[in-house]
Amino acid sequence: MPGAVGAARWCRHRNVSVPPQSSIPPDFSAPFDDEIGLRYTELGPDGVRAELEVSPKLLQPMGLVHGGVYCSMVESLASVAAHLWLAEHGGGDVVGVNNNTDFLRSIGSGKVFGAAEPIHRGRRQQLWSVTITDSDDRVIARGQVRLQNLEPRG
Repeated sequence: MPGAVGAARWCRHRNVSVPPQSSIPPDFSAPFDDEIGLRYTELGPDGVRAELEVSPKLLQPMGLVHGGVYCSMVESLASVAAHLWLAEHGGGDVVGVNNNTDFLRSIGSGKVFGAAEPIHRGRRQQLWSVTITDSDDRVIARGQVRLQNLEPRG
């Protein structure tokens, strides 16, 4: 989960609990998210949105987006959102313990959009749903991530 760890470090390093949704800091990044081209467009404790331009390096041999790209988007969006929520509720880190992603439609080019929303946010665990759509608002993939809330490091 390199993307989520990078986002968590970014927030801790700058003493930011929730970046304003209207202005994503230009230096908000995580190495893995950068590698696949994932760009956050909204950040908040109640949801996260991001977009990704499909590039040739993200395609499998048949010319379609590799399923791992969607799994990665689901994991990153859920992890960042869960971390931002936890930052407002006592702090700590989150780690993914399950990622279940369904692939519903194949594409080979264009832009995809991801949106994470909470299903459950508790003291010990969180459950987030992520939907990935294409430019025509068709659902391409959807996933669910369960995360463990960890105590703040002392």
